[in-house]
Amino acid sequence: MTTRLASRLALCLAPTLALTAQASPAPDEASASLQYRNYYWDETPRDGVGPTRDEWVHGLLLELDSGNLHDTLGVELGLGTADALSVGSGADNITNLRPGDSVQDPHGIAKVTRAYLRAQFGDEGHRLRLGAGKQTRRHRLYADNTTRILPAASLGYDLTYEVGDLELNLSRIERFSRRDDAGWGDRLTTFDGREIGAVHLAGLDYALPADLRLEAEYLESDDYIRQSLVRLSHRARLGDDLTLHSRFAHGRQRDAGERFETQGIPGLYPAADGHDARYNELSLRLSHRDKYLGLAHTRVWGDNYDRLLFADDHGHWDSAANNFYRFGLEGEAMWKVSTGLSFADLGLPGLRWDGHYAFSDEATGFSDFSRREWQSVLQYRFDGALDGLSLAWLYVNHDTDGEPAAVDGKAPTFGPAGLITHEANRLYLTYRYDF
Repeated sequence: MTTRLASRLALCLAPTLALTAQASPAPDEASASLQYRNYYWDETPRDGVGPTRDEWVHGLLLELDSGNLHDTLGVELGLGTADALSVGSGADNITNLRPGDSVQDPHGIAKVTRAYLRAQFGDEGHRLRLGAGKQTRRHRLYADNTTRILPAASLGYDLTYEVGDLELNLSRIERFSRRDDAGWGDRLTTFDGREIGAVHLAGLDYALPADLRLEAEYLESDDYIRQSLVRLSHRARLGDDLTLHSRFAHGRQRDAGERFETQGIPGLYPAADGHDARYNELSLRLSHRDKYLGLAHTRVWGDNYDRLLFADDHGHWDSAANNFYRFGLEGEAMWKVSTGLSFADLGLPGLRWDGHYAFSDEATGFSDFSRREWQSVLQYRFDGALDGLSLAWLYVNHDTDGEPAAVDGKAPTFGPAGLITHEANRLYLTYRYDF
C-alpha cells in the first residue's frame, strides 16, 4: 500500500519540482514539505441515527512554495495521494475515501491539492494581494474542509487589500474539489443538479482602538444561499500573561433565489417555502500562558442554521455552536464550556489536551429535546530525533434526543444539525519532513 502511494505521488512529482525550481530565484525563500498521514477511525451511532465507521487509511501530501520572485510573484503547488489499509466488515460509511462497489472497497485518491499563483504589490502601509487557482481557502463564512486524510480545495480568484489596520478581501469560487475525490474540481451544483455559477465573498477586518476588532463578511452562492456575519471582539489584559477575550457575533443565512430547493431534499432537508435562519453568540475566554477556560452561548431562531452552499460542500459555520455536529436547530440555545492546557510544566512540553462540553435543551417543534456533546483531544508532538512526528486521539460523544411535536407538524432534519447520535474514536499519526 505504501509503495502504491509513493508511485502515485511520483507520477506528478518531476514536472512539479521543475516548475518550482524555475519560479524560485532564491532557494532560501522556497519551501517544501512531505507529510505522511495514518488515520484510524472507529465510530458508531450506538442506538441512535448516524454512521458506523471502521476505517484505517493512510496518505502522502507534498507541498511546495516557490517563494516570491522579486518580492512579487509566487507559486504554490501540492500533490496528495491516499488509500485504504483496512475497512471493517461492519462499516456502513467511509469518510476519508469514496466508496467503490462497497464501503469495504473504496477508491484510492491521487490528485493535485494545490496549484495557486499569487502576486503582491505595495509595502507595509498599503499592500495589494492577488491570487488565482486551486487551494484550500479559509474565510469566516467559507472554509474548505481539512479534517480528512486529504484536504478539500476550491478553484477561484482572491483579492486582499491592506491599509493600516484595515483589511478588505474578495473571493470568487467557481469549482470545488471534494476531500474524498481524485478530481481536479467539479462545477458547483444544487442538490437537484442545477448549476451554480459561483460563490462570491466579501469581507473586512478592522482593528479598532482600545483592543477592539470588527469583522464582517457577506457571501452569496448564486441564486441559492446567502450568508452574512458581523462580529465584535475585545481583548483585555488583566495582568502578566492573563488575558480575557470577549466576542459578540450575529449571523444570518437565507435563500437567495430560484435555485433554492423549496421541494426539499430527501434524506437531508424537508420541503420549505424559503429559508431564513439567524443566530446571536456571546463568548468569553480567559487565557493564561498555555492554558485557557472558555464559556459560550449561542441561540438560533427563524429556521435551522444548517444549509450548505452547494451539493458537495460539507459546510462551515464560524461559531462556537459548530462542534462535531451543529447545535443549530431553530430555537436551539447552546451553552458550551471549553478548556485546554499544555503539560510543559510537568516536563512534557509536547503533550497537550483540549476539550469541551456543550448542551442544549430546547428546539422549536420538538418535544423532549436534548443535545449533549463531550469532546476530548489529546495530542503529543515529538522533538529531537523524532521532530516532525505527532500523535493525536480524538474522542467525541454526541447525543441528540427528541421527537417532532405533532401539533407543530415539524419534520425532522438530517442535515448538519440533525437528530444525530454519534460516538467516535479517531487516532492520527502524522510525520512531516521539511526539506
